[in-house]
Parts: sequence; C-alpha cells; structure tokens
Amino acid sequence: MKKIPEYFDPNKLIVEILEDVSWTGDLIDVCRQLKKKGFSIALDDVTSLEHTNVQELLTYVDIIKVDIRQTSCQNRAEINEIVKGKSITLLAEKVETVDEHLQCVREGFELFQGYYYSRPVVISAVDLPIYSTAYFQVLKELAVKDDQINKDKVIKIFEGDLALTYKLLRLINFSCQLSEPVQSIKQAVMILGFEPLRKWLYVFSVKEGGPGPASQEAMKLSLQRAKMCEQIGISLGHNRLGEEYFLTGLMSSIDEIMQRPKNEVIESLPLDFEIKRALNHEENTHRFILDLVIAVEKADFDLIEPQIHDIKLSVSKLLEIYGQAIAWTEQLYNDHFASAEEIK
Repeated sequence: MKKIPEYFDPNKLIVEILEDVSWTGDLIDVCRQLKKKGFSIALDDVTSLEHTNVQELLTYVDIIKVDIRQTSCQNRAEINEIVKGKSITLLAEKVETVDEHLQCVREGFELFQGYYYSRPVVISAVDLPIYSTAYFQVLKELAVKDDQINKDKVIKIFEGDLALTYKLLRLINFSCQLSEPVQSIKQAVMILGFEPLRKWLYVFSVKEGGPGPASQEAMKLSLQRAKMCEQIGISLGHNRLGEEYFLTGLMSSIDEIMQRPKNEVIESLPLDFEIKRALNHEENTHRFILDLVIAVEKADFDLIEPQIHDIKLSVSKLLEIYGQAIAWTEQLYNDHFASAEEIK
C-alpha cells in the first residue's frame, strides 16, 4: 500500500499479499496499478477463496499459495475449481513428505514449497544501523532537481558513514548490471543514480536507530582507517588512488561489525579486485598501506620502521596523519550528534 514494490525491478520481485491482509477495494486498486507496471502478485497461505471481492482480486493474481496443512482435499478442490480457466499458478505450501508431494501433483499444483525439498538454514549476523542525521543530510541534499544536486556533498556524507556505504554497495550488487567493479564511493553513487538513491533511502532507513556504544567505536575505527589509508596513499604520491585506499580502510573491519566471515561479506559487495585482494590479506599496495595503518593503531614501531624504510615516509609524518584522522573522525561524530539534538 506504500508502493514500496515499485522501487524494485518487476522482473526480480513477486509481490506477496499475506493472509492477514483484508481484500479491500483499496488493495485491489493497488494490485491493478502494480500489474500495469509488470509485477506478478501472489496470495499467501490461502485456505479458502470464499470472499466478496475474490473474483475481482483474482483478475490480478498470478500465484495462489495454498497451505496444505490447513486445508482438506475438498477445500483444495474448491480452490482449484474457482481458479480453473484463469492464468493462475497453484503453489502447495508446507509439503513435508513424498506422499504429500504426489498428492499435490495429482490435484493440479505446479509449484511446491516445504521441508520435503529443503530445510532453511539460519545465518546469524547483525545489521549496520544508519545514523538518522546522515540519512536526513543525504535526503536534504537530494531534495532538489538532479542538475542542482551538490554531488561532492552527497559523496562526503557517504564517506562519513560506513553503514550508508555498505548498504549502497549491497544495493548496487543487487540491482545494477555492472560493467566494472566499484573503486570508490563517488563511483558507487553515480552508478546507482540520484532518483533510485532517493527512493532507497526512504525504504531502508525507516527502521533505523542509532548504533550502540560498541558499534560506534567499531565504526569510528573504520573511519579513522579510511582517512589514514587515503592520506598515506596521497603522501606516497598515489593521489589518483586515494579514493580506493579510503574505501579499503573503510571496509577493513566490516566482518567484525557484521559478525560474519570476512570472505562472505566481501564477496557480497561489488568491490574492485585490488580492494578485495587487500581485504583478503593478499599482498598489494592497498594491503601494504592498510597494514601500516593497523601497525600505527597498535603502536607497533618494530613493524612500522622496517615497513617505511624504503618509502619516503617518516614515523613523525605517520603519527601526524594518525592524529589528523582521529580529529576528522571526531568532527564527523560531533556533527552527527549535534544534528541529532537539533532534530529532537
């Protein structure tokens, strides 16, 4: 009813109407609009089709999911009779044995779902909370015509929020056909485009709250690493790759924050090959800089001095960059919290 399905590609999504939703005239109107846009519609957990509005609703339905544990053979026969002659596919839900499967085939079901075919595997993970202020800041910047948007400011907001960046990368991986992997936050924003970005911010930020203290500290560390990687790269004369180094540092502890295996998280993101190599502890310039940053964090000078021996970078310069990165991160957080108080 909130038109959220319209943010998806109709070829990749089936809109499911749950069993506790009333089949009102308003619902039928929305189904009519969705069908015009090319969406398929399914009714979930159907046990009966005895309803005043059922015939009109069935005009727009493509799949009916029948709960075989809550229906008798007679109920299912009645449902089959009602949909006969319509372009509707019957799906049997909660099929658990071979006998049930064969019975459903005989009854005319074409799709099947249940433990007989596969049991679900629960994967534990945490989600990344978006700061409400970052969300409002991006929406504020996008609340103008596309040719008036300050692209640099939008990118800067993303650079200051790991959660926004992570969700942006996941979204691109899901919805875009990429001709090349993502090397920077700027590239990611431009690939998605401002209109889809505007819509998705409304969708995935509705339920977001502020992160807890532990999550805050982990995100602070990621931001510090990002800024340090960028500045070290620039100090080494790699200005062109500064954005790549920033993204490498930002994503360096994403597995710890998400509480999922690193390779699983990294492979779910459309990151540049060299960035992925660095995050997987393979040797390249990105990894060299990231290791140097981590050594500075730990004050491991026995490791730092051999690493910088052959490059034009002193320990004092490294510590200066470290201090600047901390100050930059603290300023970002102060801006967030100050904005949060203003919103309250």
